[in-house]
Amino acid sequence: MSTTGRDLSPQLHAEQATLGSCLLDPRQLALLGKWLEPRHFYRPAHVAFFALLLDHQAAGQRATTEDARRDWALEVIGVARRTIPGFAASYGHTLVAACPSSANAAAYGRMVLETAVRRSLEEHAHRLLAAAESGSVQDTLELTCTLHAVIERLAAAWGPIETRSRHPLPQAAPSCDGRAAQAARDHERMLLSTLIGAAGQVGPVASWLTEADFVDDGHRVVFQAMAALDHRGEPVDELTVLWEVQRRGALAEGTIGVAQVRDLLDPVPGDPAYWAEQVLHCSLLRASATSAGIVRVMALDASVGAGRLLGASLRALEPADRLRERHRAATGTSGPTRSGRLILGTRRQDAATRSSTSADRPNHPAAEPARPRR
Repeated sequence: MSTTGRDLSPQLHAEQATLGSCLLDPRQLALLGKWLEPRHFYRPAHVAFFALLLDHQAAGQRATTEDARRDWALEVIGVARRTIPGFAASYGHTLVAACPSSANAAAYGRMVLETAVRRSLEEHAHRLLAAAESGSVQDTLELTCTLHAVIERLAAAWGPIETRSRHPLPQAAPSCDGRAAQAARDHERMLLSTLIGAAGQVGPVASWLTEADFVDDGHRVVFQAMAALDHRGEPVDELTVLWEVQRRGALAEGTIGVAQVRDLLDPVPGDPAYWAEQVLHCSLLRASATSAGIVRVMALDASVGAGRLLGASLRALEPADRLRERHRAATGTSGPTRSGRLILGTRRQDAATRSSTSADRPNHPAAEPARPRR
C-alpha cells in the first residue's frame, strides 16, 4: 500500500483525505455517516477502515480534548492493524497526512461518493449491455430494474439530481450487430407474412407493437400501412396494403419495391402474436443496449458530476422503460418492476448537506426527491 498520496489518482487521494479527516476530528463521522457508506470506497482496506471508524464513532464523540482524540485515533489505527489485512500502523499516519483540513471532510466525502456513483453505474450498465447483446430478454428486464434500484439508492445518498438537463445525451455505439439485425429482419418478415393471412389480428398487434420496433425500413412501412388500413376500418389484403404503401410514397422514395411488398405479403401459416412478440423482444434488446451504452459512456466521463449523471441516466433509460411497459402489456406478465417514485418514504440526510466546521452544525432538511419522467 502506497505511503504517499502523490502517486494516487484524485479519487483515491480523496478517500485518504476523508479517512484522515475522521482520524483528526471524529466528530466528522456524525455528518459523513448519514450518507457515506463503507461500500462507497474503492480500496478494500479503505472500505474496512471506514466501517471500523463508524463502529468506534461513539467513543470518538466522547473524546473532547485534543489529547483524547489523538489517543482515540491511535487506538483505532491499532485495531485496524490487527484486523484489516495489509493495514500497517504507518498507513494510519499517511491518512492523516493526506488530509489538507479536517473541516473539509464533507467535501472530501462527496468526492468519494461521486466516484462511487460513476463506478457503480458503469458496472451495472456494463452488465445490462452484456445481457442485451447476448439476447437474454429476462436478464435484460431484471438488470434494467437493478440499474434503476442502484440509481435510486445512490440518489438517496447524493441528494437533488438533474432530471431536466439541457445537456444532450451522448451517442452510444450501435446496439445491433449483423447477426442480431438479421434475426430481427427474419422475425419481422414472418410477422408480416402471417399477419396478412390473419388480418383480424392487425388491430390487437398494433395496440402494443409500433413501427419503431422494426429495424428494416421496408418492413416498417408495410406494417404502418396494415395498421392504418385496420384503423380506418378498410380491408387488409395484399392489394390494399400495396396501394397504401404506394400512397405513403415508399415506392417512389425507393424504401421498398413492389416485388418486395408482394413477397412480404405472401401468406404464411403461423401465429402473428408469436412473431410480434419476437419483434418486440428484438426492439427491447436494442433499446436496452442503447440505454446501457449511454449510461456507461457518461459514467466513464469524470467531467460529468454525480447529480447530472444520475439524472441523465434516468433520461437514458426512458426508451428502454417504455419498451418494458409495452412488453408487460403484450405478454400479460407482471415482470420486474420498479417504484413509481425515485425515492419512497422519508429520505435520510444526504451528501448535499454541507458542513465547513464539524458535525455539531444542525441538520438541513432533506430535499424533496425528484421524480423521473415516464
